[in-house]
Amino acid sequence: MTEALTKHYRHLLLTHGDSAEAAQYSSRESQFRRFAALARVADLRGKRVLDFGCGTASFAEYLLSIDQMPAHYHGVDIMTDFFEYAREKVPGGRFSHPDELGDERFDFAFVSGVFNNRRKGNRKFWQQTVRDLFSRCDIGLSFNLMSTHVDYQDPGLFYEDPARAFTFVKREVTPFVTLCHDYLPKLGSIPFEFVIHAFRSPSDLKI
Repeated sequence: MTEALTKHYRHLLLTHGDSAEAAQYSSRESQFRRFAALARVADLRGKRVLDFGCGTASFAEYLLSIDQMPAHYHGVDIMTDFFEYAREKVPGGRFSHPDELGDERFDFAFVSGVFNNRRKGNRKFWQQTVRDLFSRCDIGLSFNLMSTHVDYQDPGLFYEDPARAFTFVKREVTPFVTLCHDYLPKLGSIPFEFVIHAFRSPSDLKI
């Protein structure tokens, strides 16, 4: 599956260049609206941030645009072709394949869009990834998923029940968790995805 996804995103990059479409977003506006929902979690200035599924580091671009650039930014992606563009945006950042993370720790980890493509064992994949990433975080983790509360489901995408996702994180990862299903990824649409913020302790809750 990883090889197929790599080929898929390489094709998008070759077709669209350094753009939101290369990361499978419909537009830069919708991409940034998703990032805004993720970044509600905290003031990220001075923090150590992992961007899991970083693409061309568009999340870092968003954080810079709102004056929230972290002290340390590490972008991870299976499609390393993205890194040529990512390094231009974040010259002081670090970029690597997920297998090269080692034992590095972070204050926060962010995951946007990584769980959307339909694959074998989608639920197991996102749950294991969330569990693993949270174990690396000293403060918290934010990630998004497509919601089952929609009037249409693309057969190529994975949709999760928000309540089921919340329950998993609450029971299996941390008791300090919030579910945000109140934002519009696209203006004029409906809230067709959601964000979960998971924290180490109640004192970290700033939403």
